[in-house]
Amino acid sequence: MVYRSSRRPPANEDEAEELENFSLDTDEDKENKVFQQAATWKKLSIFLTILCLCLLIGIIVLGTNYTNGDQIPECGSRSSSVKRVIDLSEPDNPGPFHDLTKQEIRNVLSFLSKDSSIKLKPINEAKTRDATVYMMDLLPAKKAEIQDYLSGKRPQPDRQARVILFRRDLNPAMIHELACGPLPHVKQCPLLKSSGKRNPIEYSLRPIGFPPDMIDMSDVLFPKIEKQIGHILRESFGASLTNCEARECLKFYPAPMGTNISGDVTSRRMWLGGRYNRDYYVLNAIDFGMLANFDSVDPKQHFISKIWYHGQFFKSVDDFVQQYAQNRIQKVKSQPPAIDPKDSFSSLYRRGDPLPETPQRPPALVEPDGKRYSVKNREVDYLGWKFNFRMSPLSGPVINNIRYQGDRIAYEISMSDMAVLYSAFNPVQQMCDYSDSGALLGMMSRSLVPGADCPETATFISQTFPSQTESEPNVYKRGFCLFENNMGHPLRRHLSPSEYEGHFYGGMLDSALILRSILTVINYDYVIDFIFYQSGAVQTRIMSTGYIIPSFYNPLERPYGWETHKDFLAPIHHHLFHFKVDLDISGTSNRYETLDIKPEKVILKEPPNQEYNQMRFDRSLKTSEKEALYKFDFDKPKYHIVHNSDKKTDLNQPKAYRIHMNGMSKFLAEENKDNEISFSWARHQLVVTKQKDDEAVAGSPYALFDSRKPVTNFTRFYEDNEDIVDEDLVFWITSGVHHIPHTEDLPVTPTVGAHIDFFLLPYNYFPSCPSFHSRDHVFVNLKDKRHPEKGLLIDRHGNKDEQCKTSKHATAYDELINKEPDILFDL
Repeated sequence: MVYRSSRRPPANEDEAEELENFSLDTDEDKENKVFQQAATWKKLSIFLTILCLCLLIGIIVLGTNYTNGDQIPECGSRSSSVKRVIDLSEPDNPGPFHDLTKQEIRNVLSFLSKDSSIKLKPINEAKTRDATVYMMDLLPAKKAEIQDYLSGKRPQPDRQARVILFRRDLNPAMIHELACGPLPHVKQCPLLKSSGKRNPIEYSLRPIGFPPDMIDMSDVLFPKIEKQIGHILRESFGASLTNCEARECLKFYPAPMGTNISGDVTSRRMWLGGRYNRDYYVLNAIDFGMLANFDSVDPKQHFISKIWYHGQFFKSVDDFVQQYAQNRIQKVKSQPPAIDPKDSFSSLYRRGDPLPETPQRPPALVEPDGKRYSVKNREVDYLGWKFNFRMSPLSGPVINNIRYQGDRIAYEISMSDMAVLYSAFNPVQQMCDYSDSGALLGMMSRSLVPGADCPETATFISQTFPSQTESEPNVYKRGFCLFENNMGHPLRRHLSPSEYEGHFYGGMLDSALILRSILTVINYDYVIDFIFYQSGAVQTRIMSTGYIIPSFYNPLERPYGWETHKDFLAPIHHHLFHFKVDLDISGTSNRYETLDIKPEKVILKEPPNQEYNQMRFDRSLKTSEKEALYKFDFDKPKYHIVHNSDKKTDLNQPKAYRIHMNGMSKFLAEENKDNEISFSWARHQLVVTKQKDDEAVAGSPYALFDSRKPVTNFTRFYEDNEDIVDEDLVFWITSGVHHIPHTEDLPVTPTVGAHIDFFLLPYNYFPSCPSFHSRDHVFVNLKDKRHPEKGLLIDRHGNKDEQCKTSKHATAYDELINKEPDILFDL
């Protein structure tokens, strides 16, 4: 019997008989039936197998197509009605803000070399009594003239070059600052005239790093001192000054002595702190230093006047040698560290177990529809923003003529100076008061690495500077990078999830344009960003990284730092950053006000007569430069706003921009003592002055030594106490951070927690947030609020909600620098 559990009972006898006959098959019938059923199932299984194979092949094909990206557009391939231009070539006729071009530099050098009154030579050919060019920079025309040109009222004013000339051909040797022009066809190079600044300048105040100084030190001074103390250095430290293999020669880190300490404006003294020649040499300190006297122009007259050895001070080299020979001092014995940099705590080789365990690249920046900015002739155009940029070799990055939606917000935002002030028990570190403008700041930004310093999608921009050793200009590749960045957080957003709240969402991811340079000042690296937001705000940000300058550990150094490595002390120091901000809010007639936030007591209506505490603000117009001097006071919070009194909002409120400062730190040096006057710009967090063309920058390339009679004394900018109501105003902003290093600062300090910035924020300037113009805005709403089941309306304002695939760059960076290693290194 064949069992069919689902069959109903027979309805009558005839049906019962039929069923019985059906189920009583013969054995042969059963066998044929089973065979037929098996054949049917076999055919069916073959068909299903073929069908599955076809489906699997289809899935594989689709998957392969997806993997290969055939269905995904390539990033940047989508056409746009707006033409974006990336043109990094030098123009034939540069504008008023453009860096000096190669041809202009050549013409200035040619003109000076033909001047019979100047015995000019390239540094690599110069002898003791030859004149040399230290550096040249754009000398901007007067602001009023440039503004008239920009408004179409006059032709472009003549371009000029500021040239710093070391006149060693004179007796006494002097420094001359020249104004050479007009460019490109130079006709004259008179002394540059500036009120309150002397010119010529004492040769003793020349910046550190001038090549002959370093050459004279190694070729003349060190062989002389080696004869006196070479045996002591080899016995004590296993290294010497000369007659040694490169890795066994000591290196020295200079610490200038300000003229206010030495007592003579014509003196030039430097402590030289000893270091082992290992990667990186600055971290490999030894307990030895020498005070060098470089007063004379003739290197044969340079000498060592004082010695610091193993925590002991000696008034002369002879005194040191004599006491050492007589065993009257504590001696030290140490050896240079292992040569292999992979074994060194101070090298930048990766160390420890790798994370992640297998190679996985970090997230990368993508431009799905191509670049949204243009750059040509050093002018950038980005989503309503326009600005010019350049790199001053002396003071660093500069942006000019900053406009948003056609309005000029600022005429200039620029680096003015940087400083680092150290403390220690030993005299070498005590002298470390560095004004970094003496290190050719702009020339320190170069060799930016894609995928490390900047995103791989960035536009890298080279810089042209005069060469100190050749007649042809130097091109420093990758001095700037320009890129639009996804900041990773909303610029603004709101979600109303409930029916009562309205059932809608509106938000916009924050994307901003960043112009970046990184200044490597010997051991420290400073990342400087100018950031342009779609809200109409501008941010200037600086981050510090790089190597700290250590001292050799001594128990007497305990108040100044931690022993972060064996025999290694990382001393406390103060980073200071100074910026110039020339604001033009609705024109050049501006006012500076503070909105002073204060506590207030009021009497409540209910409960009656009860006192209640709240806040209010009072407007305070600053009328003079001294009244506007600002030192941060936590007990007196305030807003800083700048506006044109003739330009109001529709509601008769000041149409302003607000200066918002972060990272302020107290400058602890006593005024007019020691080297403080060289950094007088650090006394206040904000100084407001009336714009003057000859107060172009607060820093000075001479400030490393120049503390007795400063060539640039920033206090003069405001000591005349001029009226600042309805005037063209310049805002000088100082930020800083005190740094007490710790073990996690080894081998180099991370940027995390080291971000210092200030913002220019629109303040009643626009009727509402201007970012609502942006297509980046995402709006989500119900199609029909009375019938939610009809779904959502998602508006991306023409932007696609789709992926794009990235393509390999035409020339990968690793391949590029193997072909052109001078992009990264001086070879």
